[in-house]
Order: sequence, then structure tokens, then C-alpha cells
Amino acid sequence: MAATQRGERELRKKAEAQLKGTKDPLERLRLQCLSRGASGIKGLGRSFRIMDDDGSRSIDFREFTKGMHDYGLMLEKEEIQDLFNRFDQDGSGTVDFDEFLKNLRPPMSERRKKLINQAFVKID
Repeated sequence: MAATQRGERELRKKAEAQLKGTKDPLERLRLQCLSRGASGIKGLGRSFRIMDDDGSRSIDFREFTKGMHDYGLMLEKEEIQDLFNRFDQDGSGTVDFDEFLKNLRPPMSERRKKLINQAFVKID
């Protein structure tokens, strides 16, 4: 078995295990994507573009709800509304692609932030 396949399998197992104990809808969405493997979030991004019928790079609540169901994400209606409100940071009633990806991306770990800071110090 190739190392990438093993890593992919471990990523899926870890996400599935964490999903069982997570209540936060955003974290559940992230974990459901990761449980589909490393390309899960990428696939959801592709789904976003499909949901966007008019090509405006933004979707309304109806499109968002349909997209979550079409992607096969198991979320309650209240969780979908909560997610939509969290993604719609400017309060426009729509979620644009950038808002979607910024919110879907997990926060950087302290270890990663420290490594980035060290790289910048070294560059300066």
C-alpha cells in the first residue's frame, strides 16, 4: 500500500472518529468533508460552483441548503441555517465563494503559526 493511500485512510478514520463527538455544525461539516478523504473540501468547493446557477460566485440560503443535501452532508435544518449565517459574514443574504472557503478552512494550529513566523523572521 502506498504511503499516500495509507495517509488517506488514516485521515478518513480520524475524521470519522472525531465526527462522533462533535456538536458544532461548522466542525461537523469540515469533518464530514475530511471523512471523504483529502479531496473532500475540494469536492465541496466544486459543488459550490455547481450550486451557483447564475455564475455570480454567490449562493442564497435555498441554493446552500440544496447543495448541502446534494453533497450528502448529514445536517439538521437548524444547523444548515446556523452555517449559512456564519458563512454570510457581510449579512448580504448570500454566501460568496471566498466567504465559503475562508469559513470552511480550519484555523491554523499554534505550531503552524509559529513555523510561519519563524520563516518570516528568517526571510527578513
